[in-house]
Amino acid sequence: MQLDLKTIEALAPDQASLGAAAKLTKRSNWPRLEAHEQLPLIWGECQGSGSNPYRVAFDTSDHGYKCTCPSRKFPCKHILALAWIDATAPDSFARVDQTPDWVNDWLGRRRKPGQPPAQAPARAEGKSIDEASRPEEIAPVEDAAAAERREAAQRKRAEDTRSAVSAALDELDQWIADQLRLGLAGFVGASSERCRRIAAVLSI
Repeated sequence: MQLDLKTIEALAPDQASLGAAAKLTKRSNWPRLEAHEQLPLIWGECQGSGSNPYRVAFDTSDHGYKCTCPSRKFPCKHILALAWIDATAPDSFARVDQTPDWVNDWLGRRRKPGQPPAQAPARAEGKSIDEASRPEEIAPVEDAAAAERREAAQRKRAEDTRSAVSAALDELDQWIADQLRLGLAGFVGASSERCRRIAAVLSI
């Protein structure tokens, strides 16, 4: 049973998962994609950041799934991507008449005999396959002249700050020398105004 995009949209836990799944729909991400000739099963191996690919399986009849990735989202982006490929490029799957052992193990544990299949989830608001499929906008690249002007302005601001601080420190040194020369009486008379002026310069 081939899937449609609306079903995948409804299965996704959120828009971010759809966006992540869209990036995994390229065939190069999947060294193995297979579908059973008779059973409503698709499975594959998706290459992640580790050395071993994630094993992903999906039952297209009742939307049961299995993935070996550590994601806490259910279904994860790998499940959504596998279903997405089935909905848009079913010929990507090699047709086989036997399932791998790991798929058989999952099938044996996932449902007791006679248990009815799960119902397809209703479509949730705030999720869009169309939005997830749109190419990401690339931020405009700053031209070399603008970058040079910006860096020059930053250098000038830094130099102005260094000059102001240096001048303030020179004035502070002169003020301290004056106080030592004039003694305590001169310090008390003019200390308030000069301290405020030096503090204002140092706070630039």
